Amino acid sequence: MALTIGTPDYDPLPQQSQGKRSGFVNITFDSSYATGGEAIVYSDIPGLGASLTGLSSIASTHEEFTYQYDSTNGTIAVHAVGAEVAASVDLSGVTTKFRFYGS
Repeated sequence: MALTIGTPDYDPLPQQSQGKRSGFVNITFDSSYATGGEAIVYSDIPGLGASLTGLSSIASTHEEFTYQYDSTNGTIAVHAVGAEVAASVDLSGVTTKFRFYGS
């Protein structure tokens, strides 16, 4: 399965400089978590055209989870109580608002 990406809310100009874009987006996880994290690339966020350089969680429907974006592998890992969530766990009820940076 895949992440469900909401409509992004971009920061207003002039914060957008030299082709850089930033804003907020809601991401809902799927019903079968993948070990190592769920895949995400710049093209998953409408309006980004070249890169996704940063992603950090702002708020979540499930505050017991923490989220870690890995820009090298293009994944969002989900952790609970200091350890990664187990493979195949149903996270379909988890929606998290992320701050993103890219171009």
